[in-house]
Amino acid sequence: MGQSHLVVYYPLNGEFKAREIDNKQPAGVLGQVELTTGPHGETNGSYQFSGNPNSFIEFPNDGGLDTLHSITLMCWVQPGGRDGPLFNYKNSGAWGVHIWIVNGKFFNRITKYPNHAFFDAILTDQVLPVGQWAHVAATYDHITGVNSLYVNGHLSKTEYIGTTERISTNDGQVRMGVKIGDSRYFNGKIAQLKVYDDALDEVDIKAAMNEGKVQL
Repeated sequence: MGQSHLVVYYPLNGEFKAREIDNKQPAGVLGQVELTTGPHGETNGSYQFSGNPNSFIEFPNDGGLDTLHSITLMCWVQPGGRDGPLFNYKNSGAWGVHIWIVNGKFFNRITKYPNHAFFDAILTDQVLPVGQWAHVAATYDHITGVNSLYVNGHLSKTEYIGTTERISTNDGQVRMGVKIGDSRYFNGKIAQLKVYDDALDEVDIKAAMNEGKVQL
């Protein structure tokens, strides 16, 4: 994958629970979530989020999740019909970088360090089908200012949003499923969350989305 660096990989399965695969970060804290079937039919291959304020996973960020400049966020998701955060830097208050389901669509907003100022958000044109697995990825290149969304390894949306030296990925807690103070609680399944410190291209995203595939 060229010079891109895999910052963290949380398989979110029965083997690793909410641990990073190489223990590069402290383990995530499980709220009211349950192991369930994964994107390729794996037993205990994902976590089910039930759409309530206690159904979340919180990941401590001791600096190991801070990509500083550019970023790629990706995961497998099976929407359950309720919007909410897939991975949200800063668990309450002002907004860090985040990927969500919003109006049933895949959504990404990049924010600036240190004041959490917004860039324009982007989201897919198409709704993600409820009850079906999809692989989603969001990229931001701080040099070109381009923000892109990919669904199932294919480019879905790309826009110039502006450049910045540093993005807001430094906050101490990252949440999946719930953002404190926001009533949109994600319902559905999430697996294989990966963070890179560069904007991957379509070829690299397709390769990364298949790395976690288990031969059954």
